[in-house]
Formats: sequence, structure tokens, C-alpha cells
Amino acid sequence: MLRIVLLLCIAASLLAIGTYLGYQYAFDRNAVSTAEKMQRLASQSEQLGSGQAKLQMLEQQIKIGQGERDGLLQALGAAQSELAAKQETLSFFESLLQSNDRSRAVSFSACELQSIGGGRWRYRLLLVQGTDRSTEFVGRLQASVQYQEQGKRQNLQIEPLLVKFSHYLRQEGELTLPASVQPQLFEARIFMEGIDPAGGESKPIRNKEKPFVSYENNKQAVASCQKKGG
Repeated sequence: MLRIVLLLCIAASLLAIGTYLGYQYAFDRNAVSTAEKMQRLASQSEQLGSGQAKLQMLEQQIKIGQGERDGLLQALGAAQSELAAKQETLSFFESLLQSNDRSRAVSFSACELQSIGGGRWRYRLLLVQGTDRSTEFVGRLQASVQYQEQGKRQNLQIEPLLVKFSHYLRQEGELTLPASVQPQLFEARIFMEGIDPAGGESKPIRNKEKPFVSYENNKQAVASCQKKGG
């Protein structure tokens, strides 16, 4: 009986020792595995930080590139606007040089009508005085636009304008037509104010509805221009 008890005690001791050694081995192995995982995690974190730093650097470079591009586009737009203005000025003086009708009191050297969107149109006129004229020209400028709407011809009269100038006059303005309407004919005429073709001054007639002065004896335009289509 004593022998059996002793054997049981020895077996229990051996089992306890084996259990402890197994637990210790598993613990040490888990500790090594955890250390390796922590090391790999630290390496991955370092790689991630490096990647984020590179990404931020690239984003900064992209922002700098976009700023430079925007600056170049702005400079290009300004240069194009300046070039367009110079071309317009050059075209204006070329029109003056090409205007050689010296016998007339005044003539149209340019007559343009351009769409600016939304049913709005801009007209540009260049009036040139005869080169042998030394006195200021005083006249009345009238313009009109003809267009088709629902199969009917319509005529839009632009408010007449009293003009005074020497040598040349650039005149422009805007008008509005119904949507989807294309002008068929733009016409401008200039009348000499205060001069009766038969001689002497004509009597002014003031129209209460329209704030301009017309002259009953001076109905013949001294110059006119026409622009077809849009």
C-alpha cells in the first residue's frame, strides 16, 4: 500500500513537472513569436511612415506645379488680351489709312455686329471725317437691325445719338434681340445736323418721346453702312 502511494506521488510529481515545463516552453515560444510580430509591425510602421512622407512630398510638388501652371495660364491670358487689344488698334489704324474718300464730309470705315451671348449683340462703328475737313463734324447717328421672328420681318431701331468729332470717331454699343433670333441686316446712317441742303440752317424739331433733335429739311444721310447676317 505504501509502495502504491509512493508511486502515485512520484507520478503526480512527474506530471506536474511536465506540465510546468510544457507551459514554460509554450510561454517562451509565444514570447518569441510576439517579439517577432512586434518587430515586423515596427518595420511596417516605419515603411508606412516613409510612404506617407513621400506622398506628402509628392502632393506638395503637385500643388507647386498647379500654382505654376495657374500662373502661366494667367500670364498667357493677359498676353492674349494685350495682343488682341494691339491687333484691334492696328486694325483701327489700318482702317483709317485705307479710308481715302476725301471728298465726303464723313464716311464709315468699319461696321461690325457681333454676338456676345444671351441674345445680346455688340455693334462697332468707325466714322472717319474727310481729310480736307478742318472743322468739327456734328451729326446724328441712327442704327437699326432687321430680323425674322415667327415668319415676320421685324425692325429694331436703336436710339439715335448726337455725335461730335474731329478726324475720326469709334462708336460702339449693345442691343438685345429675342432668343434664338439671328439678325439679317444691321444698318447705320449718319446725318449732318443743323445744315439745310438748300443752304442755311434748318429748324430743329424736338420730339417729346425721343430725346434727340432732328431737322426737317435734312433727311438725306451723308453716309451709311450695312452688315448682313450675324
